[in-house]
Amino acid sequence: MKVLITAPSLDENANVSGISTLARQIIKGGAADFYHFRAGKKDGEKTGGKWLLQQILLVPRFLQTIRREGIDIVHLNTALVPLSIGRDFALASAARIAGQPILLHLHGGRFLMNEFESRSLAALAEKMFRLASVIVVLSEHEKESLESRWRNLDVRILPNAVALTEIPPIERALKEEKTIVFLGRLHESKGLHEIIEACRVLKNEGFNFQFKCFGAGALKDFFVGEMSRILGDKFYFGGIVAGAEKWRQLASCDIFLLPSRYGEGLPMAMLEAMAAKCVVVASDVASVRAVIKDGENGFTVEPYNAAQVVEKLKFLLSEKAHWESLQRQARATVEEKFAFEDYIVKLQSLYAEISSLEKKQ
Repeated sequence: MKVLITAPSLDENANVSGISTLARQIIKGGAADFYHFRAGKKDGEKTGGKWLLQQILLVPRFLQTIRREGIDIVHLNTALVPLSIGRDFALASAARIAGQPILLHLHGGRFLMNEFESRSLAALAEKMFRLASVIVVLSEHEKESLESRWRNLDVRILPNAVALTEIPPIERALKEEKTIVFLGRLHESKGLHEIIEACRVLKNEGFNFQFKCFGAGALKDFFVGEMSRILGDKFYFGGIVAGAEKWRQLASCDIFLLPSRYGEGLPMAMLEAMAAKCVVVASDVASVRAVIKDGENGFTVEPYNAAQVVEKLKFLLSEKAHWESLQRQARATVEEKFAFEDYIVKLQSLYAEISSLEKKQ
């Protein structure tokens, strides 16, 4: 079976993307013959004339790839944000023109859990959904959100997963000075302002901790500048981190902080941090709430609520937290529910089902 899978650049050293991380794992671990079709900007890529020309040529190149490679299924990864909806509706339309079944895989976006602000954009999203053979979401919460707004969609649940076999052995020793880490896209939706405010309060109240940041994005200079001003040499920015170095850095940290405001699906970085036995503090949004049980395997906060972030971090930085239990439960959650070996079997089964259904029609 030949599968054309869309994702941004798969270069882990040049792109911060959970979709790319998952696509790399699928291509590496799946039994099908995969062809990657790049759809989405690289970090820092300018949207000038060259970029616009590439977007105009995207659909013809997509159709050409389908026909040249003899593709059997199109695996279309998307997020419910305006640019992605417009682009991926065009790609889905092209796939249908070529007679290909479509697995439409949703990865967060502002309108995954929230109502559309534009009727025309909502209509375009629905047209994209109707073109898909199957729509894949990451949790029951996401499934309910879609089905409450659109009827008669074939929505399946397939949570993101971590390739545990790729993680080097991690030995942890409890340290007096804890390290907080943020790993991801430096965008306001990730709760960067809440992180800044929480660190300012903790620093002013005399809490001792380090903070490491890895990633890229539009707010990099702002975030790095503010955090450096507040924490001084207790703040470290490492840019984009990948491979063995990513796991080494996660293993050196204690708390993974992701107080997202909106737009999350099921963050790959969060699952990876849990696999590395970091204790997560994340917003109770979208599929995060299907993973984190507050006080058991991590902690949740309300979006836009810096005071709650401060409260949870104070608890973890005090002597009250049961660190060994929290770390053990974080890792166990990933092993039991989010292991890639189970994920790829379920995905291959979906491919086979879609292919069989389309042949009968």
